[in-house]
Amino acid sequence: MSKINLLFSKKYQYFAQNLLKENKDFQPIDIKSETFPDGEHHWVIETPLKLKGKPAVYVCGTVDDEAIFELYNVASTIVRLQCSSLHIVVPYFGYSTMERETVEGEVVTAKNVARMISSIPLSPQGNFIYMVDLHSFGTQYYFEKSIHPIHLSSWDILKKMIKDCGKNLVLATADMGRAKAVEKLGDSLKLKTAFIMKRRLDGKNTTVEALNADVKGKNVVIFDDMIRSGTSIIKAAKAYKNAGAKDIYVAVVHGVFTPTSVQTMKKCGLFKKILVTNSHPNALKNKSDFIKVYDISSVINAGLAL
Repeated sequence: MSKINLLFSKKYQYFAQNLLKENKDFQPIDIKSETFPDGEHHWVIETPLKLKGKPAVYVCGTVDDEAIFELYNVASTIVRLQCSSLHIVVPYFGYSTMERETVEGEVVTAKNVARMISSIPLSPQGNFIYMVDLHSFGTQYYFEKSIHPIHLSSWDILKKMIKDCGKNLVLATADMGRAKAVEKLGDSLKLKTAFIMKRRLDGKNTTVEALNADVKGKNVVIFDDMIRSGTSIIKAAKAYKNAGAKDIYVAVVHGVFTPTSVQTMKKCGLFKKILVTNSHPNALKNKSDFIKVYDISSVINAGLAL
């Protein structure tokens, strides 16, 4: 098989070695970048002739506005340099909670980002975008034109994370939004499940409305798709602790971690350990004895339609 060109955005360089180990057919191509004094960005794809007539895998993100801007510009250039097909890998899809209008006039940013990525010029054999465990599964249908969205699941990694929490476990929700996923995971691992229902008071605050949990003397693993500030998970942990839970773990896919979140979660004293994947750059930045990080390169490599 001919070599497959592999490129990484600035924020996802840490994925490079892991993906190269997963697939020996990958050929890395460097991207040089700099920011000018006026704030404008400049990128140069090294050895551009290697792209011509070959598939290109571009690992990047939408973790912030700068990353989105880089994704659009670099991906468009990869197509201009005549790759045969373009495979955009987005381990964490940013603005994922802005997938619908909750108040009149609110910008549905997830839709607009999808529309922007859909406008990248089309390569001869097609453009593909791969996303891991979306907050809302419907987001994959926001993409337009001829781009092919592919939703990947880190299911096997999640099962390993939960098993690593030990024995005497109950798998629990942080809210009802992930109830079906928790039930399915629980059935797969033959674990009992616990559920919590919350009511949102406003954009930042929630309150626990109901708890359906037999957790007395048990170790609880709270599952969710992401951690940002950690506020909601702390409230859920308090409810499970009040119901008699012993040790409490958290297993999530995306460790977004706002600046003070890890310190807040550690300081509250409710959690034994937080387990996340490396889908977001902030996960590795916060890796410690308290934050355990799992690699999802195997999920990405297996899901590529090459």
